[in-house]
Amino acid sequence: MKQNPSVFPERLYALDALRGIAALAVVFWHWQHFFFQGALPGPLQREDQPLYSLFSLFYRHGGDAVSLFFSLSGFIFFWLFSQGLAQREISGKQFFMERFSRIYPLHLLTFLAVALLQKIYSAHTGNAFVYPFNDAWHALLNVFLAPAWGLEQGWSFNGPAWSISVEVLLYAGFFLLWRYSPAPLLLSALLIAVSLWVFPAQYKISLGVFGFFCGGLGYIAADWLLRRFDVRWVAAGLVLACGAGWWWWCGDDAAQSPLVRFAVLFPLTIVAVAACHPWLQPLARRVSWLGDISFAAYLLHFPLQIVAALLADKFLPGRAVFYQPWSLLLFFAVLIGSSLLCHYVFERPVQRWIRRRTGGHNKVAAMAR
Repeated sequence: MKQNPSVFPERLYALDALRGIAALAVVFWHWQHFFFQGALPGPLQREDQPLYSLFSLFYRHGGDAVSLFFSLSGFIFFWLFSQGLAQREISGKQFFMERFSRIYPLHLLTFLAVALLQKIYSAHTGNAFVYPFNDAWHALLNVFLAPAWGLEQGWSFNGPAWSISVEVLLYAGFFLLWRYSPAPLLLSALLIAVSLWVFPAQYKISLGVFGFFCGGLGYIAADWLLRRFDVRWVAAGLVLACGAGWWWWCGDDAAQSPLVRFAVLFPLTIVAVAACHPWLQPLARRVSWLGDISFAAYLLHFPLQIVAALLADKFLPGRAVFYQPWSLLLFFAVLIGSSLLCHYVFERPVQRWIRRRTGGHNKVAAMAR
Protein backbone atom coordinates (compact mmCIF):
# COMPACT_ATOMS: atom_id res chain seq x y z
CA MET A 1 0.00 0.00 0.00
CA LYS A 2 1.41 3.38 -0.95
CA GLN A 3 1.24 6.11 1.63
CA ASN A 4 3.27 9.15 2.58
CA PRO A 5 6.25 7.96 4.64
CA SER A 6 5.35 8.05 8.30
CA VAL A 7 7.42 9.75 10.95
CA PHE A 8 6.76 6.70 13.12
CA PRO A 9 8.02 3.12 12.76
CA GLU A 10 5.67 0.38 11.60
CA ARG A 11 4.69 -0.43 15.17
CA LEU A 12 4.70 1.77 18.27
CA TYR A 13 5.31 -0.70 21.06
CA ALA A 14 4.82 1.98 23.69
CA LEU A 15 1.23 2.50 22.53
CA ASP A 16 0.70 -1.26 22.66
CA ALA A 17 1.86 -1.26 26.26
CA LEU A 18 -0.36 1.73 27.05
CA ARG A 19 -3.37 -0.06 25.56
CA GLY A 20 -2.66 -3.11 27.71
CA ILE A 21 -2.39 -1.03 30.88
CA ALA A 22 -5.68 0.68 30.01
CA ALA A 23 -7.44 -2.68 29.63
CA LEU A 24 -6.22 -3.83 33.04
CA ALA A 25 -7.27 -0.49 34.54
CA VAL A 26 -10.85 -1.22 33.47
CA VAL A 27 -10.65 -4.57 35.26
CA PHE A 28 -9.67 -2.81 38.49
CA TRP A 29 -12.60 -0.41 38.06
CA HIS A 30 -14.97 -3.35 37.59
CA TRP A 31 -13.75 -5.10 40.75
CA GLN A 32 -16.76 -3.43 42.38
CA HIS A 33 -18.97 -5.84 40.38
CA PHE A 34 -18.32 -8.51 42.98
CA PHE A 35 -20.20 -6.44 45.54
CA PHE A 36 -23.26 -5.62 43.45
CA GLN A 37 -26.64 -6.83 44.61
CA GLY A 38 -28.25 -7.76 41.34
CA ALA A 39 -27.97 -4.70 39.11
CA LEU A 40 -27.49 -2.30 42.03
CA PRO A 41 -24.17 -1.33 43.64
CA GLY A 42 -23.77 -3.03 46.99
CA PRO A 43 -22.12 -1.86 50.21
CA LEU A 44 -18.63 -1.55 48.73
CA GLN A 45 -15.79 -0.58 51.07
CA ARG A 46 -13.78 1.09 48.35
CA GLU A 47 -10.54 1.56 50.25
CA ASP A 48 -10.63 -2.03 51.49
CA GLN A 49 -10.35 -3.41 47.97
CA PRO A 50 -7.21 -5.55 47.58
CA LEU A 51 -3.90 -3.70 47.30
CA TYR A 52 -5.81 -0.42 47.19
CA SER A 53 -2.78 1.67 48.16
CA LEU A 54 -0.95 0.44 45.05
CA PHE A 55 -3.82 0.61 42.59
CA SER A 56 -6.04 3.36 43.99
CA LEU A 57 -5.82 5.36 40.74
CA PHE A 58 -7.20 2.41 38.78
CA TYR A 59 -9.87 1.63 41.37
CA ARG A 60 -11.05 5.27 41.33
CA HIS A 61 -10.61 6.18 37.67
CA GLY A 62 -10.14 2.91 35.77
CA GLY A 63 -13.46 3.37 34.00
CA ASP A 64 -12.01 6.42 32.27
CA ALA A 65 -9.57 4.14 30.46
CA VAL A 66 -12.34 3.41 27.94
CA SER A 67 -11.97 7.00 26.74
CA LEU A 68 -8.23 6.39 26.47
CA PHE A 69 -9.07 3.45 24.18
CA PHE A 70 -11.12 5.74 21.97
CA SER A 71 -8.26 8.24 21.70
CA LEU A 72 -5.77 5.47 20.96
CA SER A 73 -8.04 4.20 18.20
CA GLY A 74 -8.28 7.67 16.69
CA PHE A 75 -4.52 8.18 16.76
CA ILE A 76 -3.86 4.76 15.19
CA PHE A 77 -6.55 5.02 12.52
CA PHE A 78 -5.49 8.48 11.40
CA TRP A 79 -1.91 7.21 11.30
CA LEU A 80 -2.44 3.92 9.47
CA PHE A 81 -5.56 4.31 7.39
CA SER A 82 -6.35 7.94 6.61
CA GLN A 83 -4.13 8.41 3.56
CA GLY A 84 -4.87 4.96 2.19
CA LEU A 85 -8.59 5.66 2.29
CA ALA A 86 -8.24 9.17 0.86
CA GLN A 87 -6.11 7.87 -2.02
CA ARG A 88 -8.46 4.93 -2.71
CA GLU A 89 -5.72 2.43 -1.90
CA ILE A 90 -7.92 0.61 0.62
CA SER A 91 -11.39 -0.43 -0.49
CA GLY A 92 -14.42 -0.28 1.75
CA LYS A 93 -14.63 -4.06 1.75
CA GLN A 94 -11.00 -4.44 2.82
CA PHE A 95 -11.30 -1.82 5.54
CA PHE A 96 -14.47 -3.17 7.11
CA MET A 97 -13.56 -6.85 6.80
CA GLU A 98 -10.27 -6.18 8.57
CA ARG A 99 -12.19 -4.46 11.36
CA PHE A 100 -14.81 -7.23 11.40
CA SER A 101 -12.16 -9.92 11.67
CA ARG A 102 -10.55 -8.06 14.56
CA ILE A 103 -13.55 -7.44 16.78
CA TYR A 104 -16.50 -9.64 15.88
CA PRO A 105 -15.37 -13.24 16.47
CA LEU A 106 -14.33 -12.65 20.08
CA HIS A 107 -17.28 -10.36 20.70
CA LEU A 108 -19.67 -13.08 19.55
CA LEU A 109 -17.87 -15.76 21.56
CA THR A 110 -17.95 -13.75 24.80
CA PHE A 111 -21.57 -12.70 24.20
CA LEU A 112 -22.59 -16.36 23.96
CA ALA A 113 -20.52 -17.23 27.03
CA VAL A 114 -22.13 -14.46 29.08
CA ALA A 115 -25.62 -15.43 27.88
CA LEU A 116 -25.05 -18.96 29.20
CA LEU A 117 -23.37 -17.84 32.42
CA GLN A 118 -26.12 -15.33 33.19
CA LYS A 119 -28.70 -18.11 32.94
CA ILE A 120 -26.69 -20.20 35.38
CA TYR A 121 -26.16 -17.24 37.71
CA SER A 122 -29.84 -16.25 37.63
CA ALA A 123 -30.88 -19.82 38.39
CA HIS A 124 -28.74 -19.77 41.55
CA THR A 125 -29.36 -16.22 42.75
CA GLY A 126 -32.67 -15.13 41.24
CA ASN A 127 -31.18 -12.14 39.44
CA ALA A 128 -28.60 -11.29 36.79
CA PHE A 129 -25.00 -10.43 37.61
CA VAL A 130 -24.66 -6.62 37.28
CA TYR A 131 -26.16 -6.20 33.79
CA PRO A 132 -29.90 -7.02 33.85
CA PHE A 133 -31.25 -6.60 30.30
CA ASN A 134 -30.46 -10.04 28.95
CA ASP A 135 -33.59 -10.60 26.85
CA ALA A 136 -34.13 -11.39 23.18
CA TRP A 137 -34.16 -7.73 22.05
CA HIS A 138 -30.84 -6.97 23.71
CA ALA A 139 -29.42 -10.24 22.43
CA LEU A 140 -30.29 -9.08 18.92
CA LEU A 141 -28.62 -5.73 19.54
CA ASN A 142 -25.48 -7.49 20.76
CA VAL A 143 -25.37 -9.85 17.79
CA PHE A 144 -25.45 -6.82 15.48
CA LEU A 145 -22.92 -4.89 17.59
CA ALA A 146 -25.55 -2.28 18.47
CA PRO A 147 -25.98 -2.40 22.29
CA ALA A 148 -24.83 1.23 22.67
CA TRP A 149 -26.55 2.96 19.76
CA GLY A 150 -29.43 4.39 21.80
CA LEU A 151 -31.77 1.48 21.00
CA GLU A 152 -31.13 -0.28 24.30
CA GLN A 153 -33.12 -0.06 27.53
CA GLY A 154 -30.01 -0.47 29.66
CA TRP A 155 -26.88 -2.51 30.20
CA SER A 156 -26.94 -6.05 28.83
CA PHE A 157 -24.94 -9.25 28.49
CA ASN A 158 -21.18 -8.52 28.26
CA GLY A 159 -21.56 -4.90 29.33
CA PRO A 160 -18.00 -3.74 28.53
CA ALA A 161 -18.73 -4.48 24.86
CA TRP A 162 -20.62 -1.16 24.72
CA SER A 163 -17.37 0.53 23.71
CA ILE A 164 -16.91 -1.96 20.86
CA SER A 165 -20.40 -1.05 19.69
CA VAL A 166 -19.46 2.65 19.63
CA GLU A 167 -16.20 1.83 17.85
CA VAL A 168 -18.21 0.35 14.98
CA LEU A 169 -19.93 3.71 14.47
CA LEU A 170 -16.57 5.46 14.68
CA TYR A 171 -15.12 3.16 12.00
CA ALA A 172 -18.02 4.02 9.69
CA GLY A 173 -17.70 7.76 10.35
CA PHE A 174 -13.93 7.66 9.87
CA PHE A 175 -14.27 5.79 6.58
CA LEU A 176 -16.86 8.21 5.19
CA LEU A 177 -14.83 11.20 6.34
CA TRP A 178 -11.57 10.18 4.69
CA ARG A 179 -13.06 8.54 1.62
CA TYR A 180 -15.60 11.19 0.61
CA SER A 181 -14.99 14.46 2.44
CA PRO A 182 -12.80 17.18 0.88
CA ALA A 183 -11.95 18.53 4.36
CA PRO A 184 -11.67 15.59 6.80
CA LEU A 185 -9.65 17.51 9.38
CA LEU A 186 -12.09 20.40 9.51
CA LEU A 187 -15.01 18.00 9.84
CA SER A 188 -13.15 16.09 12.56
CA ALA A 189 -12.86 19.31 14.56
CA LEU A 190 -16.55 20.00 13.94
CA LEU A 191 -17.50 16.52 15.19
CA ILE A 192 -15.48 17.13 18.35
CA ALA A 193 -17.32 20.42 18.94
CA VAL A 194 -20.74 18.83 18.37
CA SER A 195 -19.99 15.88 20.65
CA LEU A 196 -18.78 18.20 23.41
CA TRP A 197 -21.93 20.26 23.02
CA VAL A 198 -24.30 17.28 23.37
CA PHE A 199 -22.34 15.60 26.18
CA PRO A 200 -23.52 14.00 28.48
CA ALA A 201 -26.69 13.33 26.45
CA GLN A 202 -26.04 10.15 24.44
CA TYR A 203 -22.84 10.07 26.43
CA LYS A 204 -21.66 6.71 25.12
CA ILE A 205 -21.54 7.87 21.51
CA SER A 206 -20.42 11.43 22.30
CA LEU A 207 -17.65 10.04 24.51
CA GLY A 208 -16.44 7.90 21.64
CA VAL A 209 -16.65 10.66 19.04
CA PHE A 210 -14.64 13.30 20.85
CA GLY A 211 -12.14 10.78 22.19
CA PHE A 212 -11.56 9.21 18.78
CA PHE A 213 -11.26 12.43 16.80
CA CYS A 214 -9.20 14.18 19.49
CA GLY A 215 -6.79 11.26 19.26
CA GLY A 216 -6.82 11.51 15.47
CA LEU A 217 -6.08 15.23 15.44
CA GLY A 218 -3.40 14.54 18.03
CA TYR A 219 -1.69 12.31 15.47
CA ILE A 220 -1.96 15.06 12.83
CA ALA A 221 -0.37 17.56 15.25
CA ALA A 222 2.43 15.14 16.20
CA ASP A 223 3.14 14.34 12.55
CA TRP A 224 3.30 18.06 11.69
CA LEU A 225 5.67 18.84 14.56
CA LEU A 226 7.99 15.89 13.99
CA ARG A 227 8.37 16.68 10.29
CA ARG A 228 9.50 20.22 11.08
CA PHE A 229 11.44 20.09 14.34
CA ASP A 230 14.02 17.91 16.02
CA VAL A 231 12.38 14.90 17.66
CA ARG A 232 14.22 15.58 20.95
CA TRP A 233 12.72 19.05 21.28
CA VAL A 234 9.25 17.91 20.25
CA ALA A 235 9.33 14.98 22.70
CA ALA A 236 10.61 17.17 25.53
CA GLY A 237 7.95 19.81 24.91
CA LEU A 238 5.14 17.27 24.78
CA VAL A 239 6.32 15.51 27.94
CA LEU A 240 6.46 18.83 29.79
CA ALA A 241 2.99 19.78 28.52
CA CYS A 242 1.65 16.37 29.47
CA GLY A 243 3.19 16.53 32.94
CA ALA A 244 1.82 20.03 33.50
CA GLY A 245 -1.62 18.91 32.36
CA TRP A 246 -1.73 16.00 34.77
CA TRP A 247 -0.38 18.14 37.60
CA TRP A 248 -3.12 20.69 36.94
CA TRP A 249 -5.76 17.95 36.84
CA CYS A 250 -4.59 16.49 40.14
CA GLY A 251 -4.36 19.83 41.92
CA ASP A 252 -7.22 21.98 40.60
CA ASP A 253 -10.88 21.16 41.26
CA ALA A 254 -11.85 23.03 38.09
CA ALA A 255 -9.80 20.53 36.10
CA GLN A 256 -11.68 17.53 37.51
CA SER A 257 -14.25 17.65 34.70
CA PRO A 258 -14.08 14.38 32.76
CA LEU A 259 -13.91 16.39 29.55
CA VAL A 260 -10.49 17.70 30.58
CA ARG A 261 -9.17 14.14 30.74
CA PHE A 262 -11.04 12.80 27.74
CA ALA A 263 -10.54 15.66 25.29
CA VAL A 264 -7.15 17.00 26.41
CA LEU A 265 -5.07 14.89 28.77
CA PHE A 266 -5.61 11.48 27.18
CA PRO A 267 -4.82 12.60 23.60
CA LEU A 268 -1.86 14.64 24.89
CA THR A 269 -0.55 11.60 26.78
CA ILE A 270 -0.80 9.41 23.68
CA VAL A 271 0.98 11.98 21.53
CA ALA A 272 3.74 12.39 24.14
CA VAL A 273 4.25 8.62 24.40
CA ALA A 274 4.34 8.29 20.60
CA ALA A 275 6.84 11.15 20.23
CA CYS A 276 9.12 9.50 22.81
CA HIS A 277 9.17 6.21 20.92
CA PRO A 278 12.93 6.29 20.15
CA TRP A 279 13.64 6.05 23.88
CA LEU A 280 10.65 3.94 24.93
CA GLN A 281 10.75 1.28 22.21
CA PRO A 282 13.43 -1.01 23.74
CA LEU A 283 11.57 -1.34 27.05
CA ALA A 284 8.08 -1.16 25.56
CA ARG A 285 8.87 -4.00 23.15
CA ARG A 286 9.27 -6.32 26.14
CA VAL A 287 5.79 -5.56 27.51
CA SER A 288 3.99 -4.98 24.21
CA TRP A 289 2.32 -8.37 24.66
CA LEU A 290 0.01 -6.56 27.06
CA GLY A 291 -1.32 -4.69 24.05
CA ASP A 292 -1.66 -7.91 22.08
CA ILE A 293 -3.96 -9.39 24.72
CA SER A 294 -5.76 -6.15 25.65
CA PHE A 295 -8.84 -6.87 23.55
CA ALA A 296 -9.15 -10.39 24.94
CA ALA A 297 -8.63 -9.20 28.52
CA TYR A 298 -11.22 -6.48 28.05
CA LEU A 299 -13.91 -8.84 26.74
CA LEU A 300 -13.05 -11.86 28.91
CA HIS A 301 -12.91 -10.21 32.32
CA PHE A 302 -16.67 -9.92 32.80
CA PRO A 303 -17.53 -13.58 32.04
CA LEU A 304 -14.64 -14.58 34.29
CA GLN A 305 -16.15 -12.40 37.01
CA ILE A 306 -19.43 -14.30 36.77
CA VAL A 307 -17.55 -17.58 37.16
CA ALA A 308 -15.56 -16.21 40.11
CA ALA A 309 -18.72 -14.94 41.82
CA LEU A 310 -20.46 -18.30 41.40
CA LEU A 311 -17.45 -20.16 42.82
CA ALA A 312 -17.15 -17.77 45.76
CA ASP A 313 -20.83 -18.13 46.60
CA LYS A 314 -20.67 -21.93 46.50
CA PHE A 315 -17.27 -22.83 47.90
CA LEU A 316 -16.00 -19.79 49.82
CA PRO A 317 -17.41 -17.63 52.63
CA GLY A 318 -19.20 -15.20 50.35
CA ARG A 319 -18.10 -12.11 48.45
CA ALA A 320 -15.94 -10.77 51.28
CA VAL A 321 -13.22 -12.95 49.83
CA PHE A 322 -12.81 -10.36 47.08
CA TYR A 323 -11.32 -7.97 49.60
CA GLN A 324 -8.38 -10.36 49.97
CA PRO A 325 -5.21 -9.66 47.96
CA TRP A 326 -4.86 -13.30 46.94
CA SER A 327 -8.23 -13.17 45.16
CA LEU A 328 -7.06 -10.20 43.06
CA LEU A 329 -3.75 -11.85 42.19
CA LEU A 330 -5.43 -15.15 41.32
CA PHE A 331 -8.07 -13.45 39.17
CA PHE A 332 -5.48 -11.45 37.22
CA ALA A 333 -3.33 -14.55 36.75
CA VAL A 334 -6.30 -16.45 35.30
CA LEU A 335 -7.37 -13.46 33.20
CA ILE A 336 -3.93 -12.84 31.71
CA GLY A 337 -3.34 -16.53 31.10
CA SER A 338 -6.71 -17.03 29.42
CA SER A 339 -6.22 -13.84 27.38
CA LEU A 340 -2.87 -15.06 26.09
CA LEU A 341 -4.39 -18.41 25.20
CA CYS A 342 -7.37 -16.75 23.54
CA HIS A 343 -5.18 -14.38 21.54
CA TYR A 344 -2.89 -17.04 20.11
CA VAL A 345 -5.32 -19.95 19.81
CA PHE A 346 -8.52 -18.15 18.80
CA GLU A 347 -8.12 -14.49 17.83
CA ARG A 348 -5.13 -14.67 15.52
CA PRO A 349 -6.10 -17.87 13.65
CA VAL A 350 -9.66 -16.63 13.08
CA GLN A 351 -8.42 -13.21 11.93
CA ARG A 352 -5.99 -14.79 9.47
CA TRP A 353 -8.68 -17.11 8.13
CA ILE A 354 -11.19 -14.29 7.57
CA ARG A 355 -8.59 -12.00 6.01
CA ARG A 356 -7.38 -14.71 3.64
CA ARG A 357 -10.94 -15.37 2.57
CA THR A 358 -11.68 -11.68 2.00
CA GLY A 359 -8.34 -10.51 0.58
CA GLY A 360 -7.51 -8.08 3.41
CA HIS A 361 -4.33 -6.02 3.62
CA ASN A 362 -2.43 -8.25 6.01
CA LYS A 363 0.37 -5.78 6.67
CA VAL A 364 -1.87 -2.90 7.62
CA ALA A 365 -4.18 -5.17 9.54
CA ALA A 366 -1.27 -6.49 11.57
CA MET A 367 -0.07 -2.97 12.32
CA ALA A 368 -3.55 -1.96 13.55
CA ARG A 369 -4.25 -5.05 15.68
